[in-house]
Amino acid sequence: MTRLDHRLTSAAVGVCAVAMSVLGVGAAAAAPTPVPPPNLKPAPVPPHRTPNAIDGFTGQTYESVAVIGGTIPGGQKLVVAFGPRGRIGLNAGCNQHAGTASMAGDQLRIGQLVSTMMACPGPRAGADRWLASFTSVPLTWRAAGPVLILSSPRQTVILIRR
Repeated sequence: MTRLDHRLTSAAVGVCAVAMSVLGVGAAAAAPTPVPPPNLKPAPVPPHRTPNAIDGFTGQTYESVAVIGGTIPGGQKLVVAFGPRGRIGLNAGCNQHAGTASMAGDQLRIGQLVSTMMACPGPRAGADRWLASFTSVPLTWRAAGPVLILSSPRQTVILIRR
């Protein structure tokens, strides 16, 4: 090895040593780990809210104009009212029902409903049973303009926005 080669090799080793200390590589060049102040707390993260298609129906009320595959007992109309935060109100001609609902894809899922407890006379007495049966399964929904179509495996209800 010539004297010039020796100097270049020594310089290269020196440059590598400086680079390693700047980058924190090697035991001799390791910097102490920073310690956060004792009162430092992470910022709160707001809960993530998944958009729900039902939000687009908020404030809208629909009334049935046809039932395919059966009838509502008592010949009454189904009224569906969408409230804020996934709230839903329903009436099939007897008691008022309220609960929550969500939409995912083409499915409308209506949660457990609470209702008034009026005794309805005659054929309207079966309206609440019909409503409970209709909403007990996920409904397929479609909307176009003022028309909303709700379908269960056995019946389809066509509703018009009021």
